[in-house]
Parts: sequence; C-alpha cells; structure tokens
Amino acid sequence: MVLLIHYESLRILQKLQQLQEEDLVGIKGVGQVLALNYTEFLSSPRFLKILKGFKQLEKNHQGLKIQEKAIIKTYEQTLSNQIICITGSFDIPRSQIKEMLEAKGAKVTSSITSATTILLAGEKAGSKLQKAQELGTVIQSDYKKLILSDIKQS
Repeated sequence: MVLLIHYESLRILQKLQQLQEEDLVGIKGVGQVLALNYTEFLSSPRFLKILKGFKQLEKNHQGLKIQEKAIIKTYEQTLSNQIICITGSFDIPRSQIKEMLEAKGAKVTSSITSATTILLAGEKAGSKLQKAQELGTVIQSDYKKLILSDIKQS
C-alpha cells in the first residue's frame, strides 16, 4: 500500500520565515540562544535557496510529495468462533496478546464462563485455571500457537 501525502510546503516555510525571535522565546523550552539560531537560519542564504526551490516547484504545480510504503499485516480469522480468557503472566504484556487474538477474530473476555472456549493460561494462572478445569474449558499455555500461525503480509 502506498500513501501519497501532499504538503503545502511553500506556505509552511513562508510562515516559519515570518516568526520573530520574541515569538520563539515565548514557546516553552525555547530559549534565547535557540531562538536566535533559528531566526538567523531563516534569513540565511541556505534557507533562502531552499525557499526559492519550493517556490519553483509550486510555480510548476509539483509541490512536495512524500511516498511512504506501509506494510500491513493481515491475520486469517482462524479464531473467529472462539471466546478466550487470558490469565497469568507471559513474556509479553497480556494487552498485546489480547490485541493479536482479537486481530485473528477471537472475542477476549476477562472472566471464565461456560461460554469460554479457551483459557490462555500463563504462569501463576490462579483461580481462573481452577474454574476452567471445573467447566471443562480447553486450556492452552502457549499463546504463540494461537497467535503466530497463519500470518500473511500484504
């Protein structure tokens, strides 16, 4: 997927050029030295050359275009009929595991009920593990088996 972003670069640069040292000093974290260096750069031959180049691009209706290629991971919905409860600790945050399970179509809940189809039990699972055993819920300890299979990149 390619995103094409058009920036009104000339207008932005012209507005930056209008800033005065006093305007900059009023910004939190900007001191006198930084403001002076900034205003000196905006009036320097180097900046004026950049500004001239953008004016030429604008005149030719080219503007500034930035292309960014984004890699999007899509997950097969292999867990779309599953209601999963996560308990215990893992080597990555549970919130991250939850996001990945949901991306694969699972419904992730915070408690064990008779509708829960899988308990993902990490270390120190506690009472949820005991309740899942009583209900006959499938218990899985390896989140990677649930999450990392069937990933495709597009």
